[in-house]
Amino acid sequence: MGARAPRDQRKLPPGRHGIPADQVADDQRGRIIAAVVAAVGERGYADATVEDFTSRAGVSRKTFYQHFGNKQAAFLTAYDQVAERVVTAIRNAYSAHDDYVASARDALECTLRELAADPDAAMLGIVEVFAAGPEALRRRSEIIRKLTELITEQTRDLPQAAPGASFTAETIVGAVLEVLYNRVQRGEAGDLPDLLPDLLYCVIAPFLGHDRATEERAKAQHLPAS
Repeated sequence: MGARAPRDQRKLPPGRHGIPADQVADDQRGRIIAAVVAAVGERGYADATVEDFTSRAGVSRKTFYQHFGNKQAAFLTAYDQVAERVVTAIRNAYSAHDDYVASARDALECTLRELAADPDAAMLGIVEVFAAGPEALRRRSEIIRKLTELITEQTRDLPQAAPGASFTAETIVGAVLEVLYNRVQRGEAGDLPDLLPDLLYCVIAPFLGHDRATEERAKAQHLPAS
């Protein structure tokens, strides 16, 4: 999902410290992005302020505006990092297997674990993106497109794949995101890994049928906790 949001941000020492300017800038930018994730995750996009970001990051308003034009620009950068972290994990899971079931199981498992480990990032990336304006929604749509293409490619050669496989994949992505939205909005991000068996059934059944999906759901219920 990029930018995690530790509560204790380590700042570079003030004054002359001999650290290259680009390293200082990277450190400041990273702290601001982490602060955005924490503030938006806790307060929501509408209520989070630039002052929230600067105080959490330990930087001045001047420093903030050296890196970001406004609150939304900082949010979009944080969102991109959060989303890329998840998409990369899913892409790696799909590329590790030729089998759709194994790919889907690993992709779901790593996604749910990643979101549960960082509830603020889950809130920012899944819930608060809807409050951040048209550009944020456009980027969300792009993520959905990427995930749809991954599933479509993985299921292309399945004997049961229907001509509308791409539409089916898009429907699966949308349904999973809706389930995650509801849980995260209720403050249940930490429990997301418990959804693995049922979500696995949902992403397998349209392509491999009820019987196979039920079998894999039962197996997922007995996976050891990671």
